[in-house]
This record gives sequence, structure tokens and C-alpha cells, in this order.
Amino acid sequence: MNIGLIVVKVVLCLTAVGWLLTALKVWRKRQEATWAITPDSPGVSPDVTVSIIIPARDEVGNIGACVAAALAQDHAALQVVVLDDGSTDGTSQILAELAAQWPDRLVVLRGGDAPLPKGWLGKPWACQRASKVATGAWLLFIDADVRLRPHAVSAAVAWAVDHELGMLSGLGHLDTASFWERVLQPAVGALIMAGNDLDQLNDPEHRSDRPLANGQFILLERRAYGAVGGHGAVAGAVLDDVGMATAIVGSGAAYNLLMMRELFSCRMYDSLGALWEGWTKNLFTGIRRSFGLLVFLTIWLLGTVFLPFALVPLAMLGLVPASLLWWGLAVSGIMLLVRAYLDVAYDMDPRYGPTQPLAVLMLVALLWHSALRTVRGTASWKGRTLDLDPSEGQRH
Repeated sequence: MNIGLIVVKVVLCLTAVGWLLTALKVWRKRQEATWAITPDSPGVSPDVTVSIIIPARDEVGNIGACVAAALAQDHAALQVVVLDDGSTDGTSQILAELAAQWPDRLVVLRGGDAPLPKGWLGKPWACQRASKVATGAWLLFIDADVRLRPHAVSAAVAWAVDHELGMLSGLGHLDTASFWERVLQPAVGALIMAGNDLDQLNDPEHRSDRPLANGQFILLERRAYGAVGGHGAVAGAVLDDVGMATAIVGSGAAYNLLMMRELFSCRMYDSLGALWEGWTKNLFTGIRRSFGLLVFLTIWLLGTVFLPFALVPLAMLGLVPASLLWWGLAVSGIMLLVRAYLDVAYDMDPRYGPTQPLAVLMLVALLWHSALRTVRGTASWKGRTLDLDPSEGQRH
């Protein structure tokens, strides 16, 4: 038998087994729910003070709902601080109206649009300035596209207090609305989570030297935050969330990442252009700016996700042996069934499962685009070209 054909069939077998094991693992984790908090989780004592800090730059479509959800928390000892980072789209007017309605609980700061200090990126600098006026013993940093459920703050702080954490981050529900969001976002999310098991990540003896964190929800105990210099620890970091978790763990404080899908949601990007720009600035740094890892991921994604689908038309056209038609159909079918289960489990639209081959091709293209833009120093976000910290992707 042709050696190449044997290799392809072995890869297909391993692919099918891998997808089935993934479904089993997700099912088991959902049954255990070891690292999850929900609306039914215990709340924190009402006298524990918390400040929610929201950096906002040109967020006219998000800021009103974000602030309203923050103010609607069931925890009473709460302050909300928003830093308006040079917005030009109407964000400032919405914030002025909200501040007039909530003068005792909402603080709005005008950040201006002056050049950033040397060595700082926009989001860390906005968070650093906002933290100076925050009064809470706990500081919760969220993005303007986050929508907190009423019990989110109380449940998260209660967990952090009970487990004596210096930092807690959460993974919420990913909202998608447009076609391209529903195609690409599940693929990117799956890639990120593939190498980040929560049991391992939350075990100080086995976690990565750069623990995963989610910048949509970063809860910090004030003393732990101050001990690392606040956002000065991640001043030039594109992945300021991962950088902050790394700094906190390095300082000796405890850290957890939790599933919080019922406690907050986030629609990260609302168009293909925003998707492309947003992930361009993050993905290559997320793989430590390693071209070796980039090549490996390219081969792995194309070989274990795209290949089974590609074999079907190739076999029908006579471009590969006819026996591979049934192999392609079988493995593709297993992948689509597992994808449907995962979509239902995580409240994604299962109708988009058949777009998996397109998503993988887009993801590979996005990874390479991110690498080239990062190396050239032309990655950008919110109208700012990112002056990247050259050591960020290399820290171990």
C-alpha cells in the first residue's frame, strides 16, 4: 500500500479520536464545574468595597449599556469609574448624561487625546489613570463591550476572597451577531482554549509561565495590584491581561481563571474589519511571536481540521484515491457532530458548524497576517499604531 495513503489515513484516525476526546472532555468538565461560578454562587459581604473600571475609546454603541449593567449590580458598596480616552464619536455625551444621573456612584474622567507616554499603550495607560481615583478594596477592570449580569461582581469577589486570590479573571459568554463573527470567533476561541486546561492553569504547580487571562474581566485585590506597580507592569503589553496574570503570579499572589458564562457576556467585534484588526494585534503575540509555533499551528490546523473536508471534493474529482472519499465523509461527519455539541454547550449557533473549513482557512490567514503586521510594527487598534514591547512575546 502507498505509504502516503497510510499516513493520511493515520492522520484521519487520530483526528477523529481527537475530536471525540474533546467532546468527552467538555462533557466531563461541564458536569464537574470545578472552576465555574453562576448566578446561584454565594455573594460577598456587602461591606467589601469594589470599583469597576472601564476604559472607553470611541464606544458610542457600547458604553451606555455597559455602564448601566455595571451600576445594576446587586452589590451595594460599588463605584464605577470610566475613563473616556479621547473619544470623538459621541461617547463623551453619553457619559456626561449618565454621570448626571448617578453622581454618587459614577465617576467619569476625560483622558484627552494627548500622545501616549513613552513605553505605554493606550488601554494600560487608561486603566492606570482610572485606578488612581478608584476607591474600592477590589478593582474590576472590564471592557466597554462587556455586559455584566447583576450578580457578577458579588460572586467573583466572594470567590476571590474565599480563595485568598490576588487576581481573578473570567471567561464569559461570547455574543455573535453577524455572519463573519459566527464563522470565525468559535475557531479563534477553540484555538485559545485548546492549550489552556483550567485544572492545569489554576494549579500553581503546573500552570504555564504565562497564564491565560481574559481582559474583558480582570478582578484585582488592591494590594496585589499595587505590589506589581499597577498597570505599569504591563505598560507596553498588547496582551495586558496575560501580562497582568504573569506579574501577579510572579509576585507570589494567587490567581484563578473561572468560567463565568452566566455572569457576563461580550460581543468583541461587530464586523469582519473589526475582527481582522482586533485579532491581528493579538494572535501572534499570543503564540509568543514564535514562527516555529506558527508553522506548527498551520500544519496542525490544515492537517487535522481542513484536510477531512477537502478530501471529499478531491476524491470526487479523482484527484486523490477514491477510498479517501469515505474516510473524508466519515471524519468530517464526526467533526460536525462534535462541533454541533460544542455549539449547543456554549450557546453558539449550530447552523454555522459546516463553515468549519472556511473558518480554519481564515484563521491560518489571520495568524500569518498577525505575524507579518507584528514584525513590521504596523498592527493597530482604535486608530493607534501599536508601539509594541519587543520582549513581550519572548518572556518565559
